[in-house]
Amino acid sequence: MKKYVYIISIITILLLLLLYAGTIQYEKSHAQKTIIVVSMTADEMSSALKNGTISGYVSWEPHPAKAVIEGYGRYLVNSKDIWHDHPGCVLVKSEFITDEDMIRALVWAQLKGTRFINDPANREKVIEYASVFTEINAEAAKLALNDTIYNEFPDKNEIKAGFDILDKAGGFKNRPEDIDGFLSNIIQNKYYDDIRQKLDADPDWTPPPVNGSIRFGFLERNIHYLAVYVAQEEGYFEKVGLISGKNIMFMKFRNGLAITNAFAQREVDIATFGVTPILRYWLNDNGRIYIINGVNSGGTALVVKADSDIRSIDDLDGKTIATSGFGSIQDLVMRKIFEGFEIKTV
Repeated sequence: MKKYVYIISIITILLLLLLYAGTIQYEKSHAQKTIIVVSMTADEMSSALKNGTISGYVSWEPHPAKAVIEGYGRYLVNSKDIWHDHPGCVLVKSEFITDEDMIRALVWAQLKGTRFINDPANREKVIEYASVFTEINAEAAKLALNDTIYNEFPDKNEIKAGFDILDKAGGFKNRPEDIDGFLSNIIQNKYYDDIRQKLDADPDWTPPPVNGSIRFGFLERNIHYLAVYVAQEEGYFEKVGLISGKNIMFMKFRNGLAITNAFAQREVDIATFGVTPILRYWLNDNGRIYIINGVNSGGTALVVKADSDIRSIDDLDGKTIATSGFGSIQDLVMRKIFEGFEIKTV
């Protein structure tokens, strides 16, 4: 009898040890991973990746493409592949711009530029335009274009999804109770809907020339805003009476914060930039600007050092990457990529 009790005790102990070991292994395999995030300009990211100060960065095109073509970077994640139709950049107007003819003319020019880009017959010319606009070679421009989606109007549901991600990160001082109502207020699709219908019926339709002047802001060397440059080069602005240097002034900015500051100071009237800085401007600074057309989705990527052994997101556990700053589209995409990670900003 004692022998059987002894054997049963040994078996019980062994089973408990196996269960404990399994628990330890399970906890280790599900331990939370960490990513450390710093803010840098695009040029600073490139230098830091080259010298190994950071293990990767999340930036807008064409900076990732440039890193790949020059040999020091390697794509790890393209935003369009992990989040279809994610929030990107949009065309917005100041609350003080109320001239309906002016608004329609600007939406028409943006839409014509977008459709020119999306027409396969124009591919070689679009690559040439992209190369000049972003100041990179044609090979890098082509690679950057492959990852950028030029859309005509943003998806409200995806903007809401982006709002939720940034809200959980503490991006808003004042959270609206009715998010759908809030978004419906700032997204004004009536201009786009009207012009789209007219262009679908007659691709050569042009709105009447405008009176007055306008100041148009965009981020420099950012391939997302290629449609603005195409509209200039193809003469779309001139067809509606907007002549560069005469009654339309194109203003270059470094980031979305600089553009919202310009809106606050009434130094710019219309601009193309990211959705998330627009939402933060509304809720954190009581700004009033309205989305009137789409610009892009995709066109953001996580790149790592070309000669590194990083092959997956998990390989970045405990490492440092850079983005263009908290609350930017790149920050939003980074949070989507690293869902489940602890994100430490420094």
